[in-house]
Amino acid sequence: MPQVLKVGVIHRDEDLQIFSDPSPQSMPWCFEFFHVNSIRAFPTAPRMEFLAVLFPLEEEGIPPLLENVFPGAELIAYQHTPRFPGESPVKREDGMLVIQVPMAFPVARHLLESKSLLKASQKELSQLRGRSDQLKEFFESFVAVVESCWDVSERKLGVNLLINKVLTHLHAEECVIYLYGDGGVGLQRAYCTGNIKDIDLFDFHANSSIVESVVKSGAPYVNNNYSFNLKVPFSKENVLINSILCCPLQRRGERIGAIELINKRQGGFTQEDQHLVQSLIDPLTVAIRTLIMFENAERLTITDDLTKLYNYRYLMQFLDAEVKRCLRYKKKVSLLFIDIDGFKRINDAFGHVVGSQALSELGQVFRRILRETDVVGRYGGDEFVIVLPETPLNGAMVIAERIRKKVEDYEFVAQSVTVRLTVSLGVANCPKHTLTAEGLIKKADAAMYRAKELSKNSIKVAV
Repeated sequence: MPQVLKVGVIHRDEDLQIFSDPSPQSMPWCFEFFHVNSIRAFPTAPRMEFLAVLFPLEEEGIPPLLENVFPGAELIAYQHTPRFPGESPVKREDGMLVIQVPMAFPVARHLLESKSLLKASQKELSQLRGRSDQLKEFFESFVAVVESCWDVSERKLGVNLLINKVLTHLHAEECVIYLYGDGGVGLQRAYCTGNIKDIDLFDFHANSSIVESVVKSGAPYVNNNYSFNLKVPFSKENVLINSILCCPLQRRGERIGAIELINKRQGGFTQEDQHLVQSLIDPLTVAIRTLIMFENAERLTITDDLTKLYNYRYLMQFLDAEVKRCLRYKKKVSLLFIDIDGFKRINDAFGHVVGSQALSELGQVFRRILRETDVVGRYGGDEFVIVLPETPLNGAMVIAERIRKKVEDYEFVAQSVTVRLTVSLGVANCPKHTLTAEGLIKKADAAMYRAKELSKNSIKVAV
């Protein structure tokens, strides 16, 4: 059913005649009359629903009042002056539209329909300008994400700023980006604002199937009647997931993951919300894909081919930066230098293939023991270095003993051969033992050789 538009009429005479001929019984607008004294005498709440307001031309000073009472409405003055033959019933005086009343209904219809179309066009233009401003803001964020590729520390920050911007514009509680893991296997949560705690429980129980279905089908998923009660462990707090908007991240047939918005703060996700997200898909996919390519390329230059741990080059860069940060902010950083005891006999007895597999598996043993902030790398041959940021000497000793015991008890299986290994470890700390990255390596290396010479399968502290 088409919306009936309102036209206000300000009058002095009760018997004001607008049309010179009979008007149809049904019209696409309705008239509402206001006496001029009521407009002048009493403050009136703004009336937003009016398309136009007609008022007597001779009423001085009333247009400003009408602009306050009928914001957004077209102000049209009318007069009763007789027209000359051939004179138009519509004209402009001092920038104001003036009509002659009474006027023929077809003329009035044409005038009001043109105003209606103009108002609709202005509204649509305003929406388009708003969308253009939104997209411009988003594109600037996409550029920032691509630029952040060059700096490891800024990559996550760039994407997080972008998804928070999406949250702000769509008034959602959470925004998550899912990407395929290494080798294109398994969708994993790559970026998330963290506004919804323990969202991994939602992923495990329900959300993974939604995201996988969206990526597989390539079609968006919108559900404003979703109902999932997320119970936070060891807490009375529950989070109700009640609305979801999920779209695949794809470009030219390649799907790399999905972007998902959860819990619209007021009401549900609208068609306009979906259109906005879909308009972001192409540039967002390009930005994320570029970031992934940079990370993959960088991984090749900073990791060891065999163990997939960091290589010597990256270790030294990281250690140098960490020592400088330690001295600047009066922190502590410790370093473990690790050597496999008698590794040559493993190669001689079982061959280099078994030895290589044992080295690779040993690297994974280290990674499972260490914290996320710790950095472990292959220094060369059968030697490894572990950097422990913000770790005092006693804390480093605890980690070193944990590693020594774990390796001693571990069975390395390669080529159907079971191998037992032990390691010798040297521990050094900045600023206790030295103030440089090179000094830490030398001190820890010397301590490791003392452990090897004395008993092997042991730990020694730098002197």
